[in-house]
Amino acid sequence: MSSSGVVGNGIASEFGDLTGLTRQEVNNFLHGFGAKVKISEGGYVEYKFPDNSKIIIRPDGEVVRIPAPRYDSDGKNINKGLRLGKDGSLLPTRDRFGNPIVNTHNTGERVSD
Repeated sequence: MSSSGVVGNGIASEFGDLTGLTRQEVNNFLHGFGAKVKISEGGYVEYKFPDNSKIIIRPDGEVVRIPAPRYDSDGKNINKGLRLGKDGSLLPTRDRFGNPIVNTHNTGERVSD
């Protein structure tokens, strides 16, 4: 990993870029954070941490990071659908008018086989 991550978005944000690591190295590393693993029929591997943040590795090796849920005083999830960058920071997915920003879910973070 190239760097440490940022704090405040859950365990999935606390470490740096996983690019270049093998799937086995990532598996071993993420288990150290208490991740539970689920593998879908389509070959997606989901690592869910105790704080409900997630790392999903797509069949092609692309890494998707999802922050731990945060709720407002009414119990509404205020960061639903947001993603994290490879440094663990929140990625903006909508512009200031609420319109989706294209290509915000692909950070270039990728593991190898």
